[in-house]
Amino acid sequence: VLEMAGYDSKKYTGFAFGVGLERLTMVKYQIDDIREFYTNNLKFLRQF
Repeated sequence: VLEMAGYDSKKYTGFAFGVGLERLTMVKYQIDDIREFYTNNLKFLRQF
């Protein structure tokens, strides 16, 4: 990613981290697959 942005990867390093609401919900409700949130399965989504 850094090289594609024009930065020298030997000089600079990067780290990306993110926690979205979906991931927090997965931990709380022990959901195994994040894709469940995007399948439009109303039976699944109505649980929350």
